[in-house]
Amino acid sequence: MLGLLANLFGGGAISTIANKLADAYKAKQDALTDSARIEADAQIKTLEAQRDVLVAEAASGGPASWIRPLLALPFVLYIWKLVPVDKIACPIIFGNECATDPLSPQLTEIMMVVIGGYFIGRSAEKVARIIKR
Repeated sequence: MLGLLANLFGGGAISTIANKLADAYKAKQDALTDSARIEADAQIKTLEAQRDVLVAEAASGGPASWIRPLLALPFVLYIWKLVPVDKIACPIIFGNECATDPLSPQLTEIMMVVIGGYFIGRSAEKVARIIKR
């Protein structure tokens, strides 16, 4: 389930297409017959079109562009409460650390997937834009 979340919210589709594109280019390079080269070219064109659609959707803004930030928001707020308030402000103001309840192991994993996926997804989008040029 966490792998599915990573793919859905981490730019997994773009990464998957980039991997398939690399495989298709390799298949074209390794092709021994003209029909194999033609088949690889067709697959490359299909994958490039899918990649272009995903990049255009990501760049267009709108409601779809808010999904990742909204999913990351609760975890960002938790971290911002934990570090600046509990670890910095409370010791300065009250002389002791404040206590924020720790996340459950499941929520910790989800937080890592969402926040890590956010940065990995953005990197994949940038790579896809570079490849597109």
